Amino acid sequence: MTEIINIALWHDKFSLAAYCRDKLQDPHYVNWDKSLLAFIAEWYDENDFVTVHTSGSTGPPEPVKIKKKRLVNSARMTLDYLELREGDRALLCLPSDYIAGKMMIVRSLVGNLNLTAIEPRGNPLENIEGEFDFAAMIPLQVHNILNNPHGEKKIESIRKLIIGGGAISAPLEERLKELNTEVFSTYGMTETVSHIALRRLSGKKRSSYYTTMPGVTINKDAKGCLIINAPDIADNPVKTRDIVRIFYKNKFKVLGRLDNVINSGGIKYYPEIIERKIEQFISDRFIISSVPDVRLGDKIVLIIETSDPRKYESPGFKNYVNEKLPVFERPKDLLFLEHFPETGNSKVQRKKITAKAIAQQIIRERGEN
Repeated sequence: MTEIINIALWHDKFSLAAYCRDKLQDPHYVNWDKSLLAFIAEWYDENDFVTVHTSGSTGPPEPVKIKKKRLVNSARMTLDYLELREGDRALLCLPSDYIAGKMMIVRSLVGNLNLTAIEPRGNPLENIEGEFDFAAMIPLQVHNILNNPHGEKKIESIRKLIIGGGAISAPLEERLKELNTEVFSTYGMTETVSHIALRRLSGKKRSSYYTTMPGVTINKDAKGCLIINAPDIADNPVKTRDIVRIFYKNKFKVLGRLDNVINSGGIKYYPEIIERKIEQFISDRFIISSVPDVRLGDKIVLIIETSDPRKYESPGFKNYVNEKLPVFERPKDLLFLEHFPETGNSKVQRKKITAKAIAQQIIRERGEN
């Protein structure tokens, strides 16, 4: 369906809810549009909560019940922080099944924004014209837009853009820094009702660390993982598994995820930090991971998503990677997968990637022998 639901046209919630419930019976609405209609109908039902599914990046997606007042508080935090006003044009190009898409709808309902909803796709601006005051995207969407003709102009048709749902690569961040659009990287999760901190990526105010939203305080546990205190959006402190460095009480930098830490030869390594050092020169998606090793316990490996491993098997590529990394961070092996396993909202699944790459390597070696 190409129909656009413009929330600003509805003067009362009863009419909007009735419209959505009616359209849910229409067999033409079957995919992204049905999810959108279903969430708006759920938002105006008699319950004081909505059901949201976690992203599945660290385990199977799980349903979580969140009080509607928490979503309203989160929406107001963002609307105030970004100085969005009634009647501003917002673009929804994310799936409504997950918290990021749901929160774009809630922000529009709470702030009475003029919401345009379109089918989530790799390049959401490809067939849409006009200017927007606010939008949310994942890094892959932004990457795809910028790699198309007039991509920068397309992005700059959005006044304020938040990017979340995955890591923003150094090359992508470099392309964003000179844009006229106010671009922000978000930090958050389902349990914190979308983001609790933003990092400016463009303009003179761009920063290397996240700044928490008003009403949010942070600290660390004994392992160095971030603990979030946000009473307006979470009943209890949210304990994350992200290892961070905190600056000035309300600013922090993410070093890596505790689940991903590699203990090789008695030394701990953060894959995300190693990846940043070499990502500018690898054209395909990749991760730094580890596999069991008799001598080291675990050895660092580089896993690349490609259908043509030959372009990475030359001595020149290995030498180049080694030049960019200290001796102990250098991958001891190179593995390949044609397709990386992903969650429903396009996050790579590191454990599944590693397991599949190891299995494929074993099959490959047996075939050669």
